[in-house]
Amino acid sequence: MLRLYTRFSKVATRRSWYVRVSLPLFLVVFVLMLCEGLFLVYYNVVPPKNYNLIAPAKSRLHIFQASQSGNFYSVKPNYEQDFVNHEFQIGVRTNNIGLREDRDFHGEPVDIAFIGDSFTFGWGVEAGERYSDVVRRAYPGKRVLSYSYPNGHSPISYLAFLQAHPELMPRVLVLGLFAFNDLAEDTADAIVERDPDTGCIDRVGSKTYAVDERGFIYANDRPPPDPTSWQGILRNLAIGRTLIVSQHQLASTGKPRAKPEGLLPLDSGQFDETAQLALGHVAALDQLARDQGATLLVFYIPFVSHVGDYPVCLYAPETCDLQRQINPLGEALVSWAERRGIHFIDPLTRFRELEASGQRLHFELDGHWTPTGHAAAGELIVEYLRRNEEEFFSGNRVKGTIMCR
Repeated sequence: MLRLYTRFSKVATRRSWYVRVSLPLFLVVFVLMLCEGLFLVYYNVVPPKNYNLIAPAKSRLHIFQASQSGNFYSVKPNYEQDFVNHEFQIGVRTNNIGLREDRDFHGEPVDIAFIGDSFTFGWGVEAGERYSDVVRRAYPGKRVLSYSYPNGHSPISYLAFLQAHPELMPRVLVLGLFAFNDLAEDTADAIVERDPDTGCIDRVGSKTYAVDERGFIYANDRPPPDPTSWQGILRNLAIGRTLIVSQHQLASTGKPRAKPEGLLPLDSGQFDETAQLALGHVAALDQLARDQGATLLVFYIPFVSHVGDYPVCLYAPETCDLQRQINPLGEALVSWAERRGIHFIDPLTRFRELEASGQRLHFELDGHWTPTGHAAAGELIVEYLRRNEEEFFSGNRVKGTIMCR
């Protein structure tokens, strides 16, 4: 009897210890899973302003892949993803050759093609809402495509692309020139590799960015964490991202950065060495188009704070007010284009009129065009094309040999 009692006591003690340890552990895991589910649902239903709280698979584009020729990245063909921001929720799809078009392309002659960066790519809007789509609807009998990609695609990237693929040169080549990037950081970041014999561009690399195996572009000095590491695991959990963002906010000083009170050289219409290099690339694109019997049309894309009263202005408030009354950069670009006989559209006057009428052409914080902004840009291009249709579309097209030097 004593032995049975002793054995029962030992079993009860072991079970008691198991309950004391496992029950709190179960509760902790349950609470964490509940919080993860709640955060995940909330961030999906109400995307936060801080996109770092949203899963990277939705908050960042992962359509890219590393490339050894052309630009430092290419785009995955036949790929699809959701792209979410607190100001937009869209789908991004690529066709059989990696263009953001709903139809596949099999080498048919192209009438109008668009090149540019994230604005022309349609950052924040659906395919069908871009300004290239507005032009497509105005010319239903013509083949209109967008060759545009975001993240570091500047005029030199498209010069390399069209040198390598002259069959894709359209009758009219529309360049969306976002001077804030194209004449500055994107051109400064480019590493241009040329064929020593022909002078043609073999590859446009990047000093700053690379592509990981998942298709994300990242800064070389901030490589993505190993997905199996604690940091990688945290970034893939809603509760983990919340903790990381909270930690960064607590660590920040909270002091706003001092903004300049005078216009920086580029916004003043002054072209430094980098801007002149970029404009040289635009001139080379124009010459390449002429050699192929095509016409280049440059559409100047002004920075958001040039257009209206948006909170992302880079200057002190008084300077922002001044900036919305003058247009030295646009005037300098118009003058540059006129001297070289390049077709050029400066939309700033029309854009400011639309903003003054209550239309918002840009997302408030993101800064890219809304569907309204794309519609305004597309309408201006359609007007310009119709005024110059004889020059752009009439006559037989005669293609010449590409001479890079």
